[in-house]
This record gives sequence, structure tokens and C-alpha cells, in this order.
Amino acid sequence: MMNSTFISRALALGVILGGSPALAQDEAQVFNAFAVATANGTIVRAAAKQVMVVGTVRGPLFIETNEGPVPAGNVVCSASLRIDQGNRHQTGSGACTFTADDGAAAWGEWECAGYALVGCRGKLTLNGGAGRFQGVSGEGAMTWRPNAHELETQLDGTTLQNTSGVVIWRGFKLVKK
Repeated sequence: MMNSTFISRALALGVILGGSPALAQDEAQVFNAFAVATANGTIVRAAAKQVMVVGTVRGPLFIETNEGPVPAGNVVCSASLRIDQGNRHQTGSGACTFTADDGAAAWGEWECAGYALVGCRGKLTLNGGAGRFQGVSGEGAMTWRPNAHELETQLDGTTLQNTSGVVIWRGFKLVKK
């Protein structure tokens, strides 16, 4: 049991982090991952019924395997969300950096649409990396599901927002060239 768990984790990390022969050149690997994340940002009024939230989302990254979630590093994403306060619709975009424990990093850009306080669904596209991630590209579905919000009004009239939740990547296709 211990040996199969170790092998599953090593294979999952090797596929995701590009350090294993399992990720052959130009051969796509498909996986699911998630991050338990906190988001911190500033809310700024953009129009009579629109606000912008600009901040960061960060947390530990986990890869799903047959043995359950496996820690795979950390992720930090920039976030810029525009929220229509009339219908609560939101659109967002930003960039993410995924970092393994040994310092190897991959980065990409994301975009999504959804509803404030419910979440945002879209796509993440990897466009490069360093260390073991050099030459990595890929894309997959990305979903942000917030679960708690704290708002704090500042003296200058802006509002700070702290949120926790889960970022989920499904059917992510990864290729190393």
C-alpha cells in the first residue's frame, strides 16, 4: 500500500512538474488540480453601478490522483474583476505563477465570467516556465468558487476585500516541448 501510494504521487508530480519521462515531448498529459486559496484585493468604483476588484489569489496547489489529492507546490494569481452591481455579472482576467518546492515555475494567463459571490468560470493558458517547467504549455478549464468574504472600508473610500475559496482546474492538458 505504501509503495503504490508513493508511486502514484511520484507519477502525478512528475507529469505535472515535467520531471518525469511520463511527460514525453509533445505528448499531452491531462489532469485535474485545485488550490485552497485566499484572495485579497481592493474594490474601486468604476461607474455608477460597476466596481473593479484588483488583487491576488494564492494558496497551496494539489493534484488529484487515484490515491486522493497530492501536494504539488503553490500558486499565486493576479486578478482584475469587473462587477456589474445591477445584475451581479462579473468578468475577470489575470496571470498565475505555479511554483514547485524546488523553485521550478510555470506561468500563464486566465480569463473568466460568472456572478459575484457565486464564482467565475473560464480558461487558464500556460505560456512558459523555468527550470523543469521550461518549454511547458497547456490549457484547461478554471473555476473560482469563493466561500467567505470580509469587507473593510478604508479612509480614502476604497474597500479592501478578503475572500477564501477554491480554484479548480479540470481537464487541464499539459505539453512539454
